[in-house]
Amino acid sequence: METKITLEEFKKSFDSYKYSVPQISKDNIRFLWFDDYYDGMLIGMLEYEGEKFRFEIISDFVDNPLKTRIFAVIIMTPKQIEEEIFWNQLFQKYVGNHNNFDNDEELRINPQSTHHLFYDERIKRKRDHMTYEKNMVRYWYFEA
Repeated sequence: METKITLEEFKKSFDSYKYSVPQISKDNIRFLWFDDYYDGMLIGMLEYEGEKFRFEIISDFVDNPLKTRIFAVIIMTPKQIEEEIFWNQLFQKYVGNHNNFDNDEELRINPQSTHHLFYDERIKRKRDHMTYEKNMVRYWYFEA
């Protein structure tokens, strides 16, 4: 049974919703890439049971008594997935593939002189495309 809890709601009231949204094991997740990182992955794309989802941190080590990072696994439309793939490919082209797990290429970081070609375009990206607050949460997982 699919829940109808938005990312925004889930973030605000995790303790209220954590039993309404299925928890999955991180061991069963195939990470595709991350878009943000600080002492570990914070946001990115993953695959679970053959479906692509966005993951996003909702609680960090200091925010909860379990001292773990808690992540929401977010349902995305095909168009949103396509857009995330586009931006990831653009990142790989101009910055590097060091944030990807879904290819067998040798690690590559492009010269700093090309990085702006990605970041200049990213700044132009509409702000509403960068948030998934209204998307539904399908699962959640934690990382110790």
